Amino acid sequence: MNSSRVVFCDFDGTITTKDTFVSVIEKFAPQATAQFLPAIFQRKISLKEGLNNILGAISTRDYPAIIRFMATQPVRPGLKEFIEFLNSQTIPFVVISGGLTGMVKTVLEHQQLMAGVTAIYAGEVDITGDFLQPYCEISSDTEFVAKAIIMAQYSAEEKIAIGDSVTDINMSLAADLVFARDRLKHYLDTENKPYVQWHDFFEIRDYLAASWQVNE
Repeated sequence: MNSSRVVFCDFDGTITTKDTFVSVIEKFAPQATAQFLPAIFQRKISLKEGLNNILGAISTRDYPAIIRFMATQPVRPGLKEFIEFLNSQTIPFVVISGGLTGMVKTVLEHQQLMAGVTAIYAGEVDITGDFLQPYCEISSDTEFVAKAIIMAQYSAEEKIAIGDSVTDINMSLAADLVFARDRLKHYLDTENKPYVQWHDFFEIRDYLAASWQVNE
């Protein structure tokens, strides 16, 4: 897709007010989460290895409960207004989640925000066996969802990334402008990658409107 600007936004802990993916795996795969999640955050094992092990420990019988859990999750303030702002400027809003498509769509549909989203990229799960079998069409040797590879499919003069944690590192390094919060700030400090701190989507909207000299 060709656009002068594209916004790429993480989902868990970015669109949602808390890291819903972590909440899900802690609830439905507590032992695997305790074993692998700290190593993921410390970057001692790859995202792909860690998430495959954790998701693979969740029974397929629990998947409907996971989707029901997601339907109740709140989104961060200003998301609706931010999407409306981007739509008014014909700037694509692309959601790239390191988690699962079903979880992302459940929240966005519940919030009635799907119409304003240009595209969603996330992992999938095969639920035909006893345990979830995660897979993603766009992955890499280290990432379950290869966010930077997805970004490369978009031609744009300015690529903007919004994120909060370890799954957003490569996405941020590939972006021209990064909005970072929570763990992602510390990772980017280590990588010497500049970023703008943020708390809600109103702040991001106002920052971009000012930098683009747009009247909201």
